[in-house]
Amino acid sequence: MKRIILLVLWCLIFTSVSEAQILGDVVDSFTDLGNEQRMVSGKRATVVHQSGEIDAPFTGVAVEVGTFATHPEAFFRFLEDGTWSTWLPAHITPSATGGTLVAGYRQDAPMQASRFEFKMQVDSADPAEVRNGGVFNNAFDEDARIRPVESSFEGSQSGGIIPPHLITRAQWGAQPFRLGSPSPLSSRAYEFMTMHHAAGYSAETEAEGKAQMRAMQDLHQNVRGWSDIGYQFAIDRGGRLYQGRPFLDNSTSLSQVPKLAMGAHVGERNTGNIGIVIMGCYHPPEPSYSCIQQMTPAAYATYRTLFAFLSERYGVAPTLIRGHRDFSQTSCPGDNNYVLLPALRTEVAQLLITGNEPLGSAEMTASPIVKGKVDLSWTLSEDLGIDSLYVERVTSLGTSRVVDNAFLTSSYTDASLLGETKVTYLLIATAAGDKRQELSRLDIEIADPNSYVLTNVFPNPAQDQAQIRFYLSVEGLTSLSLYDPSGRRIDSWELGFLSEDEWYTRPIRLEGLSSGTYFVRLEVSGFSGIAFDKIQTVHVVR
Repeated sequence: MKRIILLVLWCLIFTSVSEAQILGDVVDSFTDLGNEQRMVSGKRATVVHQSGEIDAPFTGVAVEVGTFATHPEAFFRFLEDGTWSTWLPAHITPSATGGTLVAGYRQDAPMQASRFEFKMQVDSADPAEVRNGGVFNNAFDEDARIRPVESSFEGSQSGGIIPPHLITRAQWGAQPFRLGSPSPLSSRAYEFMTMHHAAGYSAETEAEGKAQMRAMQDLHQNVRGWSDIGYQFAIDRGGRLYQGRPFLDNSTSLSQVPKLAMGAHVGERNTGNIGIVIMGCYHPPEPSYSCIQQMTPAAYATYRTLFAFLSERYGVAPTLIRGHRDFSQTSCPGDNNYVLLPALRTEVAQLLITGNEPLGSAEMTASPIVKGKVDLSWTLSEDLGIDSLYVERVTSLGTSRVVDNAFLTSSYTDASLLGETKVTYLLIATAAGDKRQELSRLDIEIADPNSYVLTNVFPNPAQDQAQIRFYLSVEGLTSLSLYDPSGRRIDSWELGFLSEDEWYTRPIRLEGLSSGTYFVRLEVSGFSGIAFDKIQTVHVVR
């Protein structure tokens, strides 16, 4: 039984969300750690690794370890002039969600050591995998150069982008800034916006996100020796946004357009460079353990909105969005994220035109499709400055405008759908300044002449309550469920056995939910199993 438990633990370590890139933000250069020496004495196991040759002075060293050990101890010693030092205790920073830790040692004066040894002690039942290590020299850090605080470049107080809600340093429990006072990010202009990933520090919930912020700050302050967490902002996988470095003017939200402090996220390129890290690991090429996460839609939406807000208010063009690897030799922000940057730049540029401030609210509905024909209708419930309103249709043949002036009518019959398997209708509003905004979207799968229809949630964005409308072409046992961005079901409503050929409207409760993207799922079960399973998105705004 004990052997089985050990094997399971090893599998967890090798598949934990982590990678050596954790050290990419901490060390200046990696070093080979050589073969492992493993010893067991009683209930404690000791793992020892010796580094390869080091050819430059350094002030600190860090090693990444995969382990679920609850009582780890770590030590370093250094070879100088042919003599090994005594074992020195390391500072250990574990990931808040387990499976990974970083052990480090740092001193003020540079060391001339040619090698180091790393020793880790854990309970013998707790496996530990030493993954990578490296050295760094604080003498070259921009973050260590204490400068008088001057007036930083101020952003614009006006714009059309509503920023994401910000979880402040006080709310996630940040430690105070060290090494004097924060330096301005720039006194003249901002130059780049840079995407990172946090490797082993992944978070799905707000509680996990706050804990990982504290862990990353501990790593950056107490292992690397920086004055604070290196990034200006962080995003968890649920799309929640966290403040990193302190603001110079004590702002508590982005809507105040805070004065930003310089970070420590890209070596020697931090001036004017705004760093945003997403929690999680997104680089599948990493060997020996898993780093295969994909950015969630909620996190992507927050990145897009945040980049657009920063671009608009601080004057950084969308073309200047970068990945960490554009500045240094690192896999960060991971292949799965880096490939998203071209599309993200385009979407940010488009969002700067349209804005995300609502022009109005509307709902679209459609009758069941019969013989390639559908009756479409819409209702405009709120007009916040719309100049024009029209309907677009998207099919396999492309996109076309089917209603030029949707103010003059509230319905449209489309008889041109024979041969199509899917159609999308968009209700588009325009306003001054070339703003174009989608007020409502209706996606219809054309599976048969009398199909089920699930309309989009209304209103959307919503606050405490929304509603959804659907059509059943066949009777069945029907249920609605609400899921958070991580795919966890947080509410459900059993609607019972509903009749065929009927439209139904049902409320969706959203009280108590934080801002973000959620998913409403409609399931209909017939005599032969699941007859219909469809998901629509709802955006909650606080």
